[in-house]
Amino acid sequence: MKVVPLTQELRETPSFSALRRAWPEILFHDAISNEYWGRLYSERPEYQFALVEGDRVLAEGNSIPVSGMPPAWRDAFLNGFGEGSPDRLCAIAILIDLEEQGKGLSRLMLEHMRGLASERGWELVAPVRPTLKDRYPLTPIDRYVAWRRSDGLLFDPWLRAHERLGAQVVGIAEDSLVSEGTVAEWQEWAGMEFPESGSYVVSGARGPVEIDRRRDRGVYREPNVWMRHPYRD
Repeated sequence: MKVVPLTQELRETPSFSALRRAWPEILFHDAISNEYWGRLYSERPEYQFALVEGDRVLAEGNSIPVSGMPPAWRDAFLNGFGEGSPDRLCAIAILIDLEEQGKGLSRLMLEHMRGLASERGWELVAPVRPTLKDRYPLTPIDRYVAWRRSDGLLFDPWLRAHERLGAQVVGIAEDSLVSEGTVAEWQEWAGMEFPESGSYVVSGARGPVEIDRRRDRGVYREPNVWMRHPYRD
């Protein structure tokens, strides 16, 4: 098992395609990230990597250099492909194959991403998507991020993984991801019916999905948590 650059050859393997299952379908319909995602591989390849075992891809890591602090996850694409001079690395995603989750691979991937930043004298900033927030979709993100266990560590396991590596919570990234579509599209993505307009709890969502049947529109706005990993020699 080793971390390697994410080559075109690896991206064409069935195991790489299977990584998509790690995220619910509702996350794949943000217009900004969909427009820019392919450019990560073609224009920022040195910041994309994979964890492999033999010819199987177990995990993918994506990041992009940015200038200053983007407001949210989707803004990192606009910033990173803009004209500013980068001064830090921003995490975009770490996807772990469903069969490999719970084995500590996310920490391995995060440590490699921190290394990419440190090699360039940068800090790593991460708009973290809390793992367990979908169990508490009606709890405001600013309250959720303040929850801590009896040992003093953050309640959420993915936030806690960052914290254990020395990261600190520095803010909330509102509207980090915005998925929009027709009611029919949302019924397909969510696998459920929306008989009337209103707020709905949808599997995998960190907050409610807003459905407007009169306008034939559904919108999901997901907040993330900004965490900062300081530069270390």
